[in-house]
Amino acid sequence: MKRAAHILIAIATSAHVAIAQAPAPPPPPPQQPAGKVDAKALMQSGLKLFDAKDYLGALAVFKDAYARFPSAKILLNIGTTQLLLDRKADAANSYQKYLDSRDADPAKRADVTTQLGELDKSTGVLFIAVTPDNAEVQIGDDWLPADAVRTWRVTPGPYTVRARKQGYTQSEKQDTIAAGAKGSVSIDLVAIPQREKQVFVTVPGEVDEGPRSRFGAIVLAHVSVSPRLGSALFVGGTADLTEQLSVDATIILGPGLVNSTGSASLPPPKLGAYAGASFAFLTGKLRPRASFGIPVFFDDGARFFVRGAGGLELVASNHLSVEIELGGEIDLNAAMDIDRFALVPSLGVSGRL
Repeated sequence: MKRAAHILIAIATSAHVAIAQAPAPPPPPPQQPAGKVDAKALMQSGLKLFDAKDYLGALAVFKDAYARFPSAKILLNIGTTQLLLDRKADAANSYQKYLDSRDADPAKRADVTTQLGELDKSTGVLFIAVTPDNAEVQIGDDWLPADAVRTWRVTPGPYTVRARKQGYTQSEKQDTIAAGAKGSVSIDLVAIPQREKQVFVTVPGEVDEGPRSRFGAIVLAHVSVSPRLGSALFVGGTADLTEQLSVDATIILGPGLVNSTGSASLPPPKLGAYAGASFAFLTGKLRPRASFGIPVFFDDGARFFVRGAGGLELVASNHLSVEIELGGEIDLNAAMDIDRFALVPSLGVSGRL
């Protein structure tokens, strides 16, 4: 310990002499790193605390100075202060870090090495190897780069060495070491398996667009094929009450049904209305379905029909579908020269936003 104190006192004495024999130094030139300037000021404060035997305060200031400007000279002050606080393992690690520093003073290496050898008699020396080598290691409270703790002193007794790296599972080793003993710690971190990237290929026409809009427009051509040829155009809207049940409401444009002989005494109707519902038995692209509705033609009053039909809906996309049905219509209040029943297929399209 006397030799360690001699290392620090020599530094402190030279600093005091420099202050006594020389005027205050001029402000640092602009190009000098700000951290170095701060470190110098902190070192002066730390030396005053050290002279006052406030070792805890001095150690905190020395560590702050080293954090601002990592000079090997400051490590000597840190190590010696730790030794005076009886933190032998910490002091040994500071001295080891000094010897590993590129800017260590060659003239002081022998003294520091001798002091380190004395400390090794009362500490445990660990040789730590971690894979991957750019991991972090924790011995105590702080996490440090693995390459900074390849040789590390610990207080005799039980110890725990932890290692971590992003993308790897954290691991640790626990053991016990005696004073003056040396031990090896090897930790191989295991990489966390990465999920394989999945590539999804879609085929045109097979893209899942989600549920279609509930509301749309509909255009249907109804053509009477029996007893005589006739036609009407249904134009209006459609709405899905459920995925399988929909309702339609349209106006009817056209002559409507014709009589069986073509000798009607009344002109064919030009306007009508329709309300009905359809139920799809399946929910895929091809949907067999049945429909029921009430067409109304306005011909010297309203003429009511009942329509039932079965057919198929082809869902081309969420925005377009094609419908074909074969249905029959019964006139509930037919004019005298109009057949009460007609076979009326239909073909149409519906569009949705």
